[in-house]
Amino acid sequence: MIRMEKSCGSPKCDVVKKGKKIGHMDGLNVIQWFLKNRYRYTGTFSRFITKNPDDSHSGIKIDIIIPEKHLIIKDACIDWMKSPQNNGTFNAKSIESYENY
Repeated sequence: MIRMEKSCGSPKCDVVKKGKKIGHMDGLNVIQWFLKNRYRYTGTFSRFITKNPDDSHSGIKIDIIIPEKHLIIKDACIDWMKSPQNNGTFNAKSIESYENY
């Protein structure tokens, strides 16, 4: 049984790779699904801007921080990105809350 549990979004999020901020995402939307007895997290973004162009590609593993909701989307993998707008989709392993980052 597939069931959509929750969704959230943010106009602007920070993107972190190996503990260092590499850029930001605009227009982020995340959906939490319950499928085959576990939660899955999928999302979309309208723009992915990085400081280094080499960090902006499909297959990159990142953490996405939503500051206004105090959430971290952990181990997100970019599925695909469309150039030149750099919009695309991702899958994540988990979502965690935090106090300060």
